[in-house]
Amino acid sequence: MKAALLQLPVQSHDYGYSLENIPLAAGYLKAYAGQNLPGGIEMEICPPHIVSLGGDAAILDWIGNLKPDVVGFSCYLWNIERSLHLCRKIGERLGRVRTVLGGPEITGDSSLLSRGGFDAAIHGEGEETFRDLIAAWARGSSDLSAIPGLIVPQGERLAETFKRGPARDLDSIPSPYLAGAVGPSYMKTIFLETVRGCVHRCSYCSYHKQFRKLRTFDLGRVSAEVDRALHEGVEEISFIDPCFARRPELKSLLSLLEHAQKTRPMRISCELNAEDVSQDTADALVRAGLTHAEIGLQSTNGKALNLSGRRFDEALFTRGVSLLRARGVHVATDIMVGLPGDAIDDVKRSIDFVLQNNLCDSLNLFPVSVLPGTLLKAQASGMGISYQDLPPYYVTKTPWMGPEEMREAFAHAERLTGESYFPIELPRTGNAPSSNDGARIISRLILAGNAPNDAVPAGSIGQALAVEIADPSWRDRKERIRRVLRPILEANPFTLLTWIVPDEYFRHEEDILFLKAIAPRAPHLNDREFMATGHASRSIQLFLRTDLGEAGHALTLVPLEGEVHILNVFLPREAGAREEGRVLRSLEKALGRSFPADFNDMPDIRTSGMDDHLAAFHVKI
Repeated sequence: MKAALLQLPVQSHDYGYSLENIPLAAGYLKAYAGQNLPGGIEMEICPPHIVSLGGDAAILDWIGNLKPDVVGFSCYLWNIERSLHLCRKIGERLGRVRTVLGGPEITGDSSLLSRGGFDAAIHGEGEETFRDLIAAWARGSSDLSAIPGLIVPQGERLAETFKRGPARDLDSIPSPYLAGAVGPSYMKTIFLETVRGCVHRCSYCSYHKQFRKLRTFDLGRVSAEVDRALHEGVEEISFIDPCFARRPELKSLLSLLEHAQKTRPMRISCELNAEDVSQDTADALVRAGLTHAEIGLQSTNGKALNLSGRRFDEALFTRGVSLLRARGVHVATDIMVGLPGDAIDDVKRSIDFVLQNNLCDSLNLFPVSVLPGTLLKAQASGMGISYQDLPPYYVTKTPWMGPEEMREAFAHAERLTGESYFPIELPRTGNAPSSNDGARIISRLILAGNAPNDAVPAGSIGQALAVEIADPSWRDRKERIRRVLRPILEANPFTLLTWIVPDEYFRHEEDILFLKAIAPRAPHLNDREFMATGHASRSIQLFLRTDLGEAGHALTLVPLEGEVHILNVFLPREAGAREEGRVLRSLEKALGRSFPADFNDMPDIRTSGMDDHLAAFHVKI
């Protein structure tokens, strides 16, 4: 028997999140199965350049070539819909291959799971349940009722087997890093888990429901993982333990990290509660290499904290953050928008408290999500809370706040910080060479009348695609463009799409209608953002390109939906007033009228080994 395991990334037009997609859960399953299943059962984790960079067709091609008996997906809110889409396509293409889901999205109250399209789903800690499931299928058994921890579609309903408790011996689960199941990300980072469980019971989180008791991995194992990271050239270890400073044996863990720093410095990041940080703890964290700490404040409003199961001590919080910042640690402080009990003035007071008291290096604002399996979801209806039934499950209205107040909370933070909480994603075009090499992932498609290729390989399209118009006669060749693009976009319905059109070739209303209707799109969580203070990132977007001669070029975002109020223009950093004026004149001609513009520097693109797998492709129109 052969099983394929995948974790689809957070999608973005710039491939930024693909840089850090580490399939840690799949690594645990492979390592545990390899130790606890009989020989003859193979586990393959989809290679990073396919799963993190590839579109739907590239992933399906990999699965088809592997010819597995079972395909497993690690499901999170950012990938559950795409994972289910691939499950259905696997069934259509490969027939009898079984599909299994796992991860935090797998709960009995999930509206997405009720649609079916998979064979089994693992609820809770997955290693033992996955082992038992694979063993049963390997024996030819189709009766799964005796395996605890499963959700199985039965007709139009979901059947749950009895609950499985957490593994009694956490160290019976091998390290995915030491087993060689997973390695560092493209940015030379690893995610390290040293505990399972959480000391808190926040109503909007389901993690603690899986692990009611805090369990730790042996420090000898953690030390070996750190040593391996040193020898593999890892530059950052991100500890994903909740409440890191509350970990048992914290002093010993920080001591071994401090020792590792003497071999080769590595950045350490973690999530912790500021109230847990004393002067001695802050000193030990910094000696261990801590450079970044995320701190969840969420709210300073007592009512919201009580309803959410949170705690907050103003004096201890202030002390903890100040100790870390005084030692050079970058502190990102989190505030949530839409918590039950929080009105707009309460959220503003929380923001003001952090900023006026210098309690962050960066302020993070997050909309509240009503996640499946949480206490908040169970209570939402009774509390009068409305929310999206599909990812990202954002709260849309509470008795204390409506959508306009939620947007105002973000606008308030943006006015004070000068930062955008809904940054525009420019496509990752880079300097990728033109290639028809099927081993590469196409992130950039250039349409030209004299291009060398007549067709585009659908299986080479990336999770995001920039389509550039490079022919002044393109408006006369729209039918040809439709015939070229429709097949590849239908084969990759979740691929994010960016159009780049020279402004001199563009005529506003007619062209927008064509660009929007080029191919059907899959429902995408990017299109459900409603709190943006400006133009939110969408699954399909349009940039007009203005040639600036020796200065390079500018890109201007033109909304495909709604009215244009202000144009977001991105220019090379060295561009000045002369180039800005040139852009405005070109845009006025293209759009038929003038608009105010917000000028921005082109963002820096983090390059890595990932870029070696991305290519441009020229196709004839």
